[in-house]
Amino acid sequence: MADQDENTPDNSAGKPGGGGKKLLIVGLLLGLVIGGGGVGAFLMIGGGADKAAAPAVKVIPEKPKADPHFVKVERVTIPLIGDNRTLGTMVMDFSLEVDGNDNKMKVVRNLPEIRDALLRHFSETPVGKADSPGNVDYPRLKQSLKEISNQVMDGPLVKRVMVVKAQQF
Repeated sequence: MADQDENTPDNSAGKPGGGGKKLLIVGLLLGLVIGGGGVGAFLMIGGGADKAAAPAVKVIPEKPKADPHFVKVERVTIPLIGDNRTLGTMVMDFSLEVDGNDNKMKVVRNLPEIRDALLRHFSETPVGKADSPGNVDYPRLKQSLKEISNQVMDGPLVKRVMVVKAQQF
């Protein structure tokens, strides 16, 4: 048996075949990485030169919007008029939307005059619907509130009116 051990080829001391394959694979991988990086760099740097230049987008600066503020108007009594007589009363709360704190302060300072103008207007003008004077026409009421408030303020300070609460008696 000792003779057979001497005659069998020993790979550890014999041919150098296994190390060359590893070196070849590492070399190929290294070539792919370097080549891929070079192609990627070329495309990033010089690849965009073939395209036509995109037209510049003109940016229009927006006006800064004023911060909306609300003025609460509470417990306004409005008579419900129909057929030249009073059908009842309505107590309502609403809010007036204005732009900016300065305009809010102007409306607050003139609130007694606005309330007076509202009472004088609605004492003569019905707020009910044409076919049913006991039912309030809210879109027309809101428009009237806005118009009267702006007339008292001598300018369009009130942007919107929101009816918060309305009770009919």
